[in-house]
Amino acid sequence: MVLSKSMSRGLQRQIDLTTAVCQERLLATHVRHVLAVVDLVSDDLPFDDALDIYVRILGLTPEQARNVGSRALASLGQRGGLPRVEDLDFDQPLPQEAKPSKEVGRSEAMFSRLRRRIRGRVQDDLRLRINLAAARAEDELLKTHVSNSLLFVKAANEEISDPEAIELYLETMAIPEGVADVIYNRALRTIADEVLPPLSKSQVEPSPEEVSSTTASDSARGEPSR
Repeated sequence: MVLSKSMSRGLQRQIDLTTAVCQERLLATHVRHVLAVVDLVSDDLPFDDALDIYVRILGLTPEQARNVGSRALASLGQRGGLPRVEDLDFDQPLPQEAKPSKEVGRSEAMFSRLRRRIRGRVQDDLRLRINLAAARAEDELLKTHVSNSLLFVKAANEEISDPEAIELYLETMAIPEGVADVIYNRALRTIADEVLPPLSKSQVEPSPEEVSSTTASDSARGEPSR
């Protein structure tokens, strides 16, 4: 679906602005979760390894990885008491750093080799925690995508239909087909909840007769009841 040629200039401008907002929201979500992974594995892995694991599991592009890594490092710096860029006084001379001794250099090289050996030997417990954190990040990113797609609907301002606005978001962000289907359906479900009348209780919950019938059928087949 290519709508850029048929869009008004006003809508195109609004979509461009909304795209920038959506990209920033996605970046903030990634940074929040990569920092959670860094904290989670801080006793076992250094920052670079934790970031590399997050990037590979979440399938980030090199550009996304650079942006997330830079923003995460900045957040860690502020957390550690480093000033923000806008708070720096560039008229003040920088303090002279002491030259590292040869002993420090040898020590750093040794720890660097240790860090490399850690890669690929992550303990089962650590691997489980990383996978759980990644699953949490994936789910949060889906929610952010749904929220972003609804921003596109709002930006379209009825110049294009809601489904078309959602599809435009998915194409603009180059989201893979399988994930795009989930986001598309979740976004439309959100709109449905706002536009359609709510389901009655009988439409949402099975009746006692249906539950009894299902249980009896499962028992006859020797299956455990749900």
